[in-house]
Amino acid sequence: MAQAMKLAGVSNVYRTESYRFVDAYIAWLEEAEKDLSGLRSPIVILLQAEKSSVISVLDGFLPNDIQAGKSIRKSQKAVAAQSLEKVSKEIYSKIENIDNTLDQSSEKLCHAIAVLAIKKPELYKKLKVDQNCVETIWKMLGRTPETIPTYNYFCAKLASTDINYLLMDIIQKIVTNKTDAFENRTHSSQIC
Repeated sequence: MAQAMKLAGVSNVYRTESYRFVDAYIAWLEEAEKDLSGLRSPIVILLQAEKSSVISVLDGFLPNDIQAGKSIRKSQKAVAAQSLEKVSKEIYSKIENIDNTLDQSSEKLCHAIAVLAIKKPELYKKLKVDQNCVETIWKMLGRTPETIPTYNYFCAKLASTDINYLLMDIIQKIVTNKTDAFENRTHSSQIC
């Protein structure tokens, strides 16, 4: 996500300081490659290939899809701009896939927590938006027979940080909805 934000900044360099664009883009490719290499994502291969492509133009190679006769600087900017568009589409596609996966996972976790609330009605009364509550619910999911399959699924599917993020978000929504419902009831009783 952070690299996607930085890529937007590089794109703005094209408009404001076009003479720096190619260098800024290559610097971003190198930084993004370094940042993302730890994730072992296939996007790192794309970043390496695009960096090589842009550097080859700096060394004098002119791809077939770039109009001959342009100045060298314009050709370099054109190749870098095409590369930036390709990379940004790939990054935003990955972000969209991650968002969809997290949305689906959140829905599954919501169902599991609803099952927990049916089995243990006091659960909703004790909810607080804190790490202790997240850990308690996670342990309960792993010990309740009806939710053990979901617990095992998430242990295999997601990293613990993703699970933590999703549970914290769900707890926040439940607590907020409880507070809103209580305030609405209080307000309604005052009106009547």
